[in-house]
Amino acid sequence: MTPFELWEDSQGIPAFAWRLKPGYTSNWDLYDLGNQLRQQGWLVPAYPLPDDLGDITVQRVVVRNGMSLDLADALLDDVAAAVAYLDGLDGPLPREGRKTTGFHH
Repeated sequence: MTPFELWEDSQGIPAFAWRLKPGYTSNWDLYDLGNQLRQQGWLVPAYPLPDDLGDITVQRVVVRNGMSLDLADALLDDVAAAVAYLDGLDGPLPREGRKTTGFHH
């Protein structure tokens, strides 16, 4: 998808991570996308990388054994719908008081 860069392909592990392309938008970030996806029942957290790369935020999906193509298509459809919604905003989402601590189990 246009807004994203693949961060890692995990070579052999059924997981992948992406980041928002630098300069794509200042109206939203991956935390906002994660919130939109959570409203659709997906848990796709955004989190910063360790200190030496702390200015980079990524999202990651780990694919479990038995995940169907239909479920993968549904996730991609929901990501595309969330991006369309966020791209359609007239201005940036508020940042004050927003938690960006990532995902907690």
